[in-house]
This record gives sequence, C-alpha cells and structure tokens, in this order.
Amino acid sequence: MNTTSETPLLSSLSLENDLNGLKNVLNEAVSSDTALRLFFKDLFRFSASNHCIYAASDENRTHPLIALNSLKNLAALRLDSPSRPIVEKAIEICHHSQASDDSLAKIELKQEELDQPLFTQDFLRAVVEGDAEKARCEAAKIAVVSGNQVAVIEMIMEVATHHMDELGTFVYGVYRSAVFGGEKEPEPFMNLLLTEVTKQPRPIETADLSGDDSLYPFLGDVLKNSDDRDFSLFSTALRLWETDSPRQSGYRKGLKLWAERQFKSKPLTEETGALRKESSANSIIKAIKDNNPSQLTHFLSRARAADDWSWTTELAESWIESFETKESDFLLLDSLQSLIKGVPESFIPLLAVRLLQVNSSISDR
Repeated sequence: MNTTSETPLLSSLSLENDLNGLKNVLNEAVSSDTALRLFFKDLFRFSASNHCIYAASDENRTHPLIALNSLKNLAALRLDSPSRPIVEKAIEICHHSQASDDSLAKIELKQEELDQPLFTQDFLRAVVEGDAEKARCEAAKIAVVSGNQVAVIEMIMEVATHHMDELGTFVYGVYRSAVFGGEKEPEPFMNLLLTEVTKQPRPIETADLSGDDSLYPFLGDVLKNSDDRDFSLFSTALRLWETDSPRQSGYRKGLKLWAERQFKSKPLTEETGALRKESSANSIIKAIKDNNPSQLTHFLSRARAADDWSWTTELAESWIESFETKESDFLLLDSLQSLIKGVPESFIPLLAVRLLQVNSSISDR
C-alpha cells in the first residue's frame, strides 16, 4: 500500500480492526456540513493513494472513487442534516476495497527541464501513444508550471471521451474527486489515471463541432432503450458537455462521436408530450414506493421547480438501510438526479419510469 501523510481518518481506515476509530470518524463526519466535506476530501485522497483499479463485469475500468464520488454528491443534497447511512456506506466501501500494489517514484525535474518551453501537446501525444514514462514527465512539468493543478487531469479526461465505454466513468469519477479533494495535492489522482490510461495507445478521432450541437437528441433513445451502464455513461457525458473547462471543446468532440455511434438521434419536438399534473400523493418517496409513474412525474417536476433534491439523499438512505446495495447503485441514482435536474422538462416522465425500474431492481434482490 502506498504511504501518504494520513489524517486520523486515514489512519483508522488503514487498520482493518480499528472499529472504535471508524466510529469516531463517523460521528465527526455527520456533526456538520463542514465536517462532511472534510470527510469526503480525506476519503478521496486516501482512496486515490491506496486502492487499486479493477475490471467491472463488462470489462470497463472502475475504482472505489466512482462510488465514493456518487455518495458524496448524494450526501451534498441534504447538508442541513448530514446522512449517517451514506457516510457508513462510504466507510464500508473504502475499508473493504482492495489495496493497490503500485508504487510510483516521484518525478524529480531538473531546472533545465523546467526552463524548456511547455507544450501541452507533448503530454497529450504521450498519452495517446501510450508512452507512460514520457506522459508522467510531461505531466510533472505541467503541474509545476501551470496555475491550474488539475490541468493534467482535464487533458486525460479529453482523451477518455474518445474511449467512453472503457474509461469514461472511471476517468470522470477520478477527475471530479480530484477537483473536490485534490486541488492542492493532485498527484495521487494524476498517478492513478496515468497508470491505467497509458497501459496502451489511446487514439483520438477528429470531429467537427457546431454551436448547435447537443446530446439531447439522443436522450430519448437512452431513456427508453439503454442498459444501466450506458445510462450512467450518458449522464456522465451530459455533465462533461456542460463542464466549464478550457478543454470543453475537446470534450464535446469526443462525446459527440461516442453518442453518434452508441445511440439513435431524434429531434426534441418528437419526444414526450406535456407533463401530467394530476396527483394526490404527497411525496416523491411515497410515489416511488407506490410504483406510481404519474404521481412520481408530478412530484419530480415540483421538486425541480423548487430546487429541492433532498429526496435523493433520503432514497439512498432507504436503499442502504433496507436492501443489499452495490457500488453501481449510487452511480445510477446520482446519474438520475443529475438528468432530472438538467434535461428539458419533457423528459421527466421517461426519467420517472426509469427511476421506478431502478428502484424495483434494487428492492427485488
């Protein structure tokens, strides 16, 4: 396991049987919104430094940070009352994840290397060609010279948009974890990504992009026909499409090519009709438990108008406390709330049906 400077949280997680230490960590994490944020920042840095990458059942690459980042997003939707079950689940995932055997020596740059002109294309070329040593050296130069310490990870994300099926969810999960928890110390996140992404060449395609391009024409096909993996990937793609980054144009080119290969396009005007407003249910959670798509559509629309997303945290808590959950469940729920929050309102009925399907699948285990 890699050695890092560890807070009491990280020390507790390093000791398999330190149950008292974990209990203290849990109590502190749910004591306030500030403590909750610090908890996830520490957890992200620990996981990036200590946990290994593995292949999921469909062979795409994954890492505990993906589930941990989704749990952080779900917990953040109700900061006035931090979620104890979500924190417990995050600790459980982190505590039982497989340790990494990788140990990378820190790149020591000579002054003459830092005095040379900095070309980000040299780094991108090394990643595309799978030249791990060159990529790490160029990444270290960019991290030293650039004011944006996450710049290297953003460039890796750009390459990953051309390999969404294998790398998209993994790289995005690490990217968002780094933005949240590693701005001052991005090296563990950067090393984690470079170790995996440079294992083989990652060619990128050229694509034209116009100001009218959008992923929304593919959304109907995604909601009606995609499996859970592609559904979560598409949600990730939509988030990346709207990400405020110097690499946004590059992201969009890769995402456009991926969506065109993966899904059918349909004009928005041909999609679902107006939302149905009739309902007598008084909560989203009740509508989900009642398996009532009409009521759920109505209350999702109301929650969106009121910018109230606490129901997502409550649903995650309900799953954790009542059912056998998988790490991918939290990515799915995070993807659902992200789409419900941001897509055109005409898609809410389809999203309501999809949410009910996901809930039914989890409750039937």
